[in-house]
Amino acid sequence: MTGSPTFIVLAWGLLWATLAESAAVDAPAVVRRIDVQAGSLATPPEVRISPGLSTTLFFDARIRPEQLALEGRERFQRFGATEDHLVLVPSPTFREGERLRLEVRFHDGAVPDRAVLNLVVDATRPERQVELYRHARSAASYRQEVEELRAGMLRLERQVQQLQRSRAGGEATRESLVADIQDVSTIRHRHWAARKVTGDFIVRGVSLVRLSPDWAALRILLVPSEAAKDWRAAGAALTGAQGNRLRTLPPWQAGPLDAAGHSPIVIVLEEPEAVDTGRYTLELWDEGRKRTLKLEGLQAR
Repeated sequence: MTGSPTFIVLAWGLLWATLAESAAVDAPAVVRRIDVQAGSLATPPEVRISPGLSTTLFFDARIRPEQLALEGRERFQRFGATEDHLVLVPSPTFREGERLRLEVRFHDGAVPDRAVLNLVVDATRPERQVELYRHARSAASYRQEVEELRAGMLRLERQVQQLQRSRAGGEATRESLVADIQDVSTIRHRHWAARKVTGDFIVRGVSLVRLSPDWAALRILLVPSEAAKDWRAAGAALTGAQGNRLRTLPPWQAGPLDAAGHSPIVIVLEEPEAVDTGRYTLELWDEGRKRTLKLEGLQAR
């Protein structure tokens, strides 16, 4: 007996639904790769986790499980760490969109010595497997770099002394000196990282450049959004954790931000000794404060 058209449509619908469900179950899980290297982005990469589901992080270099730091660790339903992988199962107590900082330290003495991730609770798009690949540099290669930096510092020392004699310095003197520190590969610097970034920009990096005990500056690399592609910083405020505002000179730029993020913003600090330790908030704004950038929780790595 021939079935009715309605019955045939329903049968085909059930068949396709069953096949789709089967394909979803049998589909291989997507494995994400994260590269960890010295001088990486100030904002840690995000990994999405979901309550009740496991997320496994694999490392290609040995880590120290006893030195692992995870916010809200006691709230995880399951947690296991070895020297080459980490398994996390969040409990239902986590809220959608909640963010947790994860920091692991590597076992050897190479650089980078740690990896930092932001775990973001996302019940709809969890990442079940993530692999972290570390691009290590030996301590010997950094010692060689230090020697090269010292040679570059000798070239700048005379300009530093001239700037110090005039305190803030003339505009021509300051621009000449700041232009020389655009490339941090030639001078001594230390990377900073921010815990939270607010604004229409991607932060490629923040460095504290120190040419002498009495001279230091912040060097910020930004990638602007389409709406902020011609942005120029007109003012800056650097505030400590206790609300104390540090004195700075106005931001310096060679020109508007470029799409590749190669044009740095340099902020000379009038109190360089005050930024060796602690956590800070940096705010940047353009003329008229039409578009601003805020970096919270800035501190040396």
